[in-house]
Amino acid sequence: MTGVVAEVSRSALQHNIRLLRERVSPARLLAVIKDDAYGHGASFAVEVLRGEGVDHFGTLELAPAVALKQAFPECTLFAWVFDSRDELAPAIAAGVDLGITDFATLERAADAAASAQRPAMIHLKLDTGLHRAGALAGDWPSFVARAAQLQTQARVQVRGLWTHLAEASDDDDSRSIAEYRDGVAVAAAQGIEGVTRHVAASAASYFREDSRFDMVRIGAFLYGIAPGGGIGATDLGLVPVMTLRAPIIATEVRDSRTLAVLGIGGSDGILSDAAGAVSVTLAGRRYPVVSVDPFSMTVDVTGGSASPGDLVTLFGRADQGEPTLQEWADAMGTIGEEIVTRLSGAIPRRYVA
Repeated sequence: MTGVVAEVSRSALQHNIRLLRERVSPARLLAVIKDDAYGHGASFAVEVLRGEGVDHFGTLELAPAVALKQAFPECTLFAWVFDSRDELAPAIAAGVDLGITDFATLERAADAAASAQRPAMIHLKLDTGLHRAGALAGDWPSFVARAAQLQTQARVQVRGLWTHLAEASDDDDSRSIAEYRDGVAVAAAQGIEGVTRHVAASAASYFREDSRFDMVRIGAFLYGIAPGGGIGATDLGLVPVMTLRAPIIATEVRDSRTLAVLGIGGSDGILSDAAGAVSVTLAGRRYPVVSVDPFSMTVDVTGGSASPGDLVTLFGRADQGEPTLQEWADAMGTIGEEIVTRLSGAIPRRYVA
C-alpha cells in the first residue's frame, strides 16, 4: 500500500462546521465521531471541532467516549450503543452521558452508579417509529416514571430526552416529531423538565427546523458526506473532507487496452462493486475502473499517459474535477458513509490545510 494516502482537509471540515452551526442555530451541535470520525481520524476531528467551539460529541460505543472524556473533560460525551456485556460503571465514573433505551438498561445504569460513586447521567429514548431501540409509546409513561423515581434517589440524573427519525418521508417524520412532543409532555408531568431535547441527525437537522429542538446530532454532513438520493455535497453547500489517492504500480497492454494497476484493493476497503461502475482521475482525465482485486485495482487508461508512480485520485472534490464520494456511492447503490468507514486504518491519513 506504499503511496496510498487519504488526504483530510482541515479547511473543508471547518467550512462544514461553520455552515451547519449557522444553519441549525440556536440549537447546539453534537458532533458524531463514530467509526473514528467516519474514517477521518477522531483526534483530528475533535481538535478542529473544539477549535470551532463545539463541545458536545457522540461516539456510539462506550470505550471511545470514555477516552475522549478523559482527554477533554470539559466536553460532553454521549454514547448510546452498548449491550448487557458492557461495563457501565467506568463510563459513569468518567462522566459520559448514556443513551438509555429500555427498562433493563435503566436499572443497570442505576446499579452501576453505586460502583461509580456518582449518579448516572442519562438520556431517555422514545421510539417514535424508526424501531432502532427506545421505549415504545405504551411503555413510555412508566419508563419516565421509573427514571424520575431513580433520580429522586440520586442514582441517575436525566439530562436528555431523545429519539431517532426514520426519515422515510416528511409525513412520517412529522408524525414522529408530534409523538416525541407528546412524550416530552409526559416526562414533564413526571417532573423531568429542563432537559436537553434532541431528535434530528444530519439530514433532518439540515432540512427541518421543527426537528432541531435544543440540540442536533450531526455526523456525516460534517465530513461533507451527503445523504444521496440525488442530493450531493455541493447541493448542500458542503465540502468533502477526504480525498483518496493511490499510485500506479504497473501498466500493461491487454486486448488493445492500456491498463494501470493501482496499489489499493479490496483488502484496503474498496468495494468490489466499484468495478465497471466508477471512474478515477489522472492528470485531469477520467478513467473507468475495470476490476477490484484483494490487493489492487485495475483502471483502463487507454488513450492517456500513465506510468508507475503516477498518483491517481479515486474520489475527492467536484470543484477540482475529481470523482466525488457521492458519485461512487450512487454508482454502487450505497451511501458515502459506508465507503469511507470501510477504508483500512492502515491507509495513512494526511492532514492538510
